[in-house]
Amino acid sequence: MNSLSKSIFISAFPVFALVAMIDSLWYMSQSGICLQHMAHLLTSTSIVFFFVRVFIKPLPRTDSVLIVYTFCVFLGCLMSLLAGYLQEETNSRSIAIVYNLILTVGWILYLLWYSFFQKRNAANNTVLKVGNTLPLLKFENASKEEITTEKFAGTPSIFIFYRGNWCPFCMAQIKEMVSKHEELTDRNINTVFISSQPHGFSKNLTKKYPLDFQFLVDVDGKVSKQLDIFAENGLPFGFQIFGFKSHTTMPTVIITDSNEKIIYTNQTDNYRIRPEPTTLLKIIDQHV
Repeated sequence: MNSLSKSIFISAFPVFALVAMIDSLWYMSQSGICLQHMAHLLTSTSIVFFFVRVFIKPLPRTDSVLIVYTFCVFLGCLMSLLAGYLQEETNSRSIAIVYNLILTVGWILYLLWYSFFQKRNAANNTVLKVGNTLPLLKFENASKEEITTEKFAGTPSIFIFYRGNWCPFCMAQIKEMVSKHEELTDRNINTVFISSQPHGFSKNLTKKYPLDFQFLVDVDGKVSKQLDIFAENGLPFGFQIFGFKSHTTMPTVIITDSNEKIIYTNQTDNYRIRPEPTTLLKIIDQHV
């Protein structure tokens, strides 16, 4: 139920913020500019701008508390509450205050609840423990041909599990890794991207990045379940209409040496924080 609630929340919250922003703009166009609705606009626009910014120009990572946006959201809320004591327009003031309070609570939930995988504890994942041998994993490529991890034995490998093409942070992470293609090739590293999305989406990435990177499909999330990185209802509610599946995988990076021994994992508990390619290259240089 918790994961379904998150799925619904992340679809509804930005839409509510957009409605609030339109409401503040409409009110000011009808009744003129006032402190109450300027505050209302600041709060809602900060949230809308963040989500629009993420999709228009995806980022591979952010700071955990999104300090600039959080400052603007809280400033807008405080201004709204303050203006409530200074203005006489009781009806409009109460509506704007309600909007601001809901938006602020929603933003806190986004930062502290939605962004985190509450049940994820890397220390308890015995399968992905550093020093273990990576178990045999079976995937399919974009053409639905079976690919196993045996294909990558004999050379170091980076396995990057991502949520899907719909996730801007995942797409930014892939683009960032692509920018390090030459450095990875020079080190003879297998770079493998894995998601549980339908094959067509992975095929699109194969065409977009015609390199020697692998874009594989974890059919029905079987590998994610095997590695304990499965995310039930990880897809934002409603995105199913675009052809994506409801269940996804938690962002995970695994590096193995030429003997398929795990030398590094990143099992982030915050979907907005991913390791930098330079960090992965340093790990490889130190251990391989």
